[in-house]
Amino acid sequence: MRNIYTCLVLLCGTTLQAQTVLFTEGFSTGTSAFALNTTDVSSSVGGANTWLINDAYSGGSGEIECLGFPFGFTVPTTATQPAGISDPNGEYLHITSAAAINSGVENCCFAAADGLCTPASNHFAGMNTDVVTTGQGDITLSFWWLCGGGANNYGEVYYSTDGGAAWTLITAPIAQYRNQPGWVEQTITLPAFNEQASLRFGFRFVNGTSLSASDPGFGVDDVVISAAAASSSITTGTIAPLMFCQGAAVNVPFTVAGEFAPTNVFTAQLSDPSGSFSAAVALGTLPGSTAGVINAVLPANTPAGAGYRIRVVGSDPAIEGSANTANITVVASPEAGNDVLLTLCTDATVPDLHTYVDGGALNGEFYYQGLQLLPDLDVPGAYDVLYVVEGLADCPNDTALFDITVAAAPDAGTGVSTTICTYDPALALFSLLTGSPDGSGIWLDPEGAQHPGVFDPAVDAPGLYTYEVEGLAPCETDQAFIAIAVDPCVGIEEIERNTVRWLGQEGSEHVFSLSSTFAVVGIRAFDATGRAIELHERTHRTGELLRIEFHGMPTGLYFVHLEGAEVFRFVHTTR
Repeated sequence: MRNIYTCLVLLCGTTLQAQTVLFTEGFSTGTSAFALNTTDVSSSVGGANTWLINDAYSGGSGEIECLGFPFGFTVPTTATQPAGISDPNGEYLHITSAAAINSGVENCCFAAADGLCTPASNHFAGMNTDVVTTGQGDITLSFWWLCGGGANNYGEVYYSTDGGAAWTLITAPIAQYRNQPGWVEQTITLPAFNEQASLRFGFRFVNGTSLSASDPGFGVDDVVISAAAASSSITTGTIAPLMFCQGAAVNVPFTVAGEFAPTNVFTAQLSDPSGSFSAAVALGTLPGSTAGVINAVLPANTPAGAGYRIRVVGSDPAIEGSANTANITVVASPEAGNDVLLTLCTDATVPDLHTYVDGGALNGEFYYQGLQLLPDLDVPGAYDVLYVVEGLADCPNDTALFDITVAAAPDAGTGVSTTICTYDPALALFSLLTGSPDGSGIWLDPEGAQHPGVFDPAVDAPGLYTYEVEGLAPCETDQAFIAIAVDPCVGIEEIERNTVRWLGQEGSEHVFSLSSTFAVVGIRAFDATGRAIELHERTHRTGELLRIEFHGMPTGLYFVHLEGAEVFRFVHTTR
């Protein structure tokens, strides 16, 4: 059975099916709140029967002497207890025959069921503890019982309102407890139980002897005295302000009506964004039984929304309070994203830094040296720029640091086109560049091979020479171009050579005469700027004539270098 505990109405507030339990006895602790075999209500202390508290349910056989002769008897097994009892088949209060006890049988039975030679007697067991019902309503006594008995053998229930000095038989709804071999629950509610400073209950077994009586005797378990739970309510107060950030603290005031147990805990709950509490979220608690303020906290992952409500619920009794009367808005915490490392080049267009925000909102502002502005990102240097996303309601601002490095773009200067006579001395190409070129670059010849940067017309081929200055990421490499033409510088008409002679223009072709012994190893052509002209499929030789096709080329000065011969300069015209 359950552990014994008793409590006055002012000290106990446990609820059971909308009742406040004032007293309970489960006969399990070894110390009972009932005094057994007292003389109350003309009862016997001893005799053929006695009250016991134990967990015996098994029957057995024995022998009793009557009129000088031994008679055998059999005690049936007591019915097992149902699950409705707090500790089924544990210890319980019951009548047992003294003869059965002498034969080692201690379950619920009585001597009259043995047959003969049993004197009439009554046996009483009553509470030795007062229960105060002052200020309570609908006081109820409930207990589980069984009793076979008969017309002269039955159980009775009594109450006392003076500490057990006098006992009154309860006749409604049952006066005699019999003809019930299995366990059933009995509930009694009488006005006489209300407003009492000293209420007790007792059980009496009446044994008037009978040859037709049957076991079991009178057995009792799970005695409970309770009062109707007071009508209690909770009203959630005004929530202010009505807009909160995720994870914000919220003060939830509330008032109460009725009574709550000292063990009660008030809990503030948050609805979903539509105001439904079907999946309410606990925000904070406050133990106690009176009105107060719960210091609650919104979960950091609360979805943003504008239709939230908050209510307060109680645990003892379990009551759902009314929600606050105005919608609550939860706004998301601002998110500026991750810090950003950014490298720019001075020759690039200054970007919109919002495009580099990493995982944050794009509605923030940039601050440099405490001012809402950006540094001059056309100037090389290192800059710390703060990206700030402002929070709504009580949400704090969130920031991300933009660590910006601006690298200087490389400067190869500006190239030119020039003509050099075959007899000119070697020339430093760098001297031909204009602007402010960086001296750390390299030179490439017309074939793309690295060149020392000094042009010798006696050795180097004319064409496009490139000055290249490598850029540091993200700056791209810069280039400048020098177009060089080499001229014999002897006038328009070329000196006739034994091997090659320019014969002039025929249509769009320029014709050269070659000696029969001259082998054309390579031909290169350039315009006046030194830009190489692709001659693929433009040349063909027939005997001692070499024809070079200039179809589609604009009118202008051109140079043709036949390797092993001179460089020929001529004017091409379109007709």
